[in-house]
Amino acid sequence: MKETRKPFFYDVTLRDGNQALPKPWNNAQKEDVFLQLLKLGVQGVEVGFAAASEMDFESCKGIAKLTARMAEEGDEAASKVVVASLARCNPADIQRAWEAIQYAPHPRIHTFLATSPLSMEHVLHMTPEQVKAKAVECVTLAKSLVGDRGDVEFSAEHFGDCLENMEFVIDVLKAVVEAGATTINLPNTVERYRPMLYIKQVEQVVKALPENVTIAVHCHNDLGMATAATVESFFVGATQLEVALNGLGERCGNTNLYEVAVGLHNSGVDTGLHLEKIYETAILISHWSGINIYSRAPLIGAEAIVHRSGIHQDGASKTKDMKKGAYRPIDYSIIGRTQNDSISFTSQSGRTAVYEIITKCGYKLTLQEAAILQPILKELSEKEGELSAERVLDVFREQRINVNGRLVFNNIEVIPDENRFIFHFKKDGEPMVRSITAEGPIEAGLILMREVGMPVELVKYRQVVVPEQDKLWAGRGLSRILLKIGSTEVEGRGVSSDTLKANMRALFGGVNLLYRK
Repeated sequence: MKETRKPFFYDVTLRDGNQALPKPWNNAQKEDVFLQLLKLGVQGVEVGFAAASEMDFESCKGIAKLTARMAEEGDEAASKVVVASLARCNPADIQRAWEAIQYAPHPRIHTFLATSPLSMEHVLHMTPEQVKAKAVECVTLAKSLVGDRGDVEFSAEHFGDCLENMEFVIDVLKAVVEAGATTINLPNTVERYRPMLYIKQVEQVVKALPENVTIAVHCHNDLGMATAATVESFFVGATQLEVALNGLGERCGNTNLYEVAVGLHNSGVDTGLHLEKIYETAILISHWSGINIYSRAPLIGAEAIVHRSGIHQDGASKTKDMKKGAYRPIDYSIIGRTQNDSISFTSQSGRTAVYEIITKCGYKLTLQEAAILQPILKELSEKEGELSAERVLDVFREQRINVNGRLVFNNIEVIPDENRFIFHFKKDGEPMVRSITAEGPIEAGLILMREVGMPVELVKYRQVVVPEQDKLWAGRGLSRILLKIGSTEVEGRGVSSDTLKANMRALFGGVNLLYRK
C-alpha cells in the first residue's frame, strides 16, 4: 500500500552540523548553506542557537531577515520554510531566540530539556517534577512570544534513554502540548540500542498524543543506524524528520538527509524534495565544510557506483540502462549524479568488465574477445592490483591491435600502373619480400596469405577513426577486418596515420590471431 502521508524535512545542518565542525561557518557561509537548503526544498531549517554567541545570534537574525526579504520578492520556497532557533529551557535563551528569528515568515522556537533518568539525575540534578514544571514554564513563555505568527517545538532530550520511564515522558509531553507546543521531538540523542526499541517508543508517543500534534524524530548515528531509525519512525507516525546534509553533526553525525529521502522515495513516499539537487549539494557541503565525503558513503561516495566482482559486473552491465539496476539502489540521475555504474578491473573481475571498459573507451569488442583478454588482465591485476581503464586499454592495444605473431608487417609499396603491391614482412622471424598483382591492397593481402600457407577468408572490412577516448592514438585511421577460417572468426585491427598501412596491419594482425602458435 502506497503511503500518502508526506514527511516534513527539518534540516539541522546549520545548528547541529555546524557546531560539530572543526572550523564552524561564518555568517556568510551559513547563508550559502541556507540557500542550498531552499534549493533542495526542505520544509524547515534550524538555523542556529541564537543564545550560544553573538555571532550565532546575528546569523539567526540575518537568515530570518533574508527569508522575509526573499518571500516579499516572491520566492515560494522562502515564503513557506519554517525558520527555527534552538533554545535551552531557559527564559533568557527563549527570549534571545525570538529576538533573532521573529522576522521570518514562519518563525519557530525550539526548546529542549532532558527527560531520561540518567540526565535528570547526573546532568540536570533535577527531580522529574522539576523537569516537568520547567518544561511547561518555558513552552508557555515561547508560545506567548510566537503567538499566532510562529510555533513552538519541544524536545525531550535523550528520549532514546527513556525506556524505563516512558509513562513520565508521555505525561511531560502532554503537559507541554497543553502549554502550546505543536511539534514534539523525540531525540535519539545518543544511539545505544537497536532501532526497533526506539521506534516502539516513538509509536507509543504517537498513540498517546492528539492527532494534530506533529511528532518529530532526531537521531544521531553513533551505531550507524540513524537512517533506519528515522525512516521506520515515519511509518509508525512521525512526520517531522530531523536530518543533516552529508550527515554532519556531533560525534558520528546526524541522520543523513539524502539517505532518508531516497529510502522514502524508493518506498513510494512523496518527499517533497528536489532530489536531483542531492549530489550537487553533497559536493558543495563537502567543499564548504572541509570534510571529505567518505568514499563508500551511500549514494554520494565515489565507491557507491563501483563494481569489481565479476558476478556484480555482469549484472550491472545487463541492467545498466534500467532504472532499477541489479546491483544499485536507484537510477542515480534521480539525485543528479550522471553515472550509474562504474566497472573497474581487478583479479576478481570477469569478461564483462573487460567488455564494458573497452567499449566505454569507444572501441567495438565482442564478449568472446573480452573473454580472451580476461585471463591476461587477471594475471596482471594479481601483480599490480586494480587496473585503470588506460591500463586495460594498453593490454587491448597490445593483444588486439597491430598484433604481431608469426607474421610481422613492415611496409607495403604500391606500383599503381601495374596493379602491383610489394610486401615487406617477416614470417616466423625470417625477413621476406613478396610482389603480388591484384585489383586492390586487401585482395593482394589475401593472395599473399595463401602464398605463405596461412589462407583466410574475408568476411567484412571497415575503416573508421580511432575513438577520441584513446588519447594515445586518437584521430588516426583504424581498420577493422573480420576474417575467418572455417567457423572461427576474428577481427583484426590496425592503426596508422597511413590508411593503407592501417589496412595491412589489420589484415596481418587478424591472421596472427587465427594462426597463433
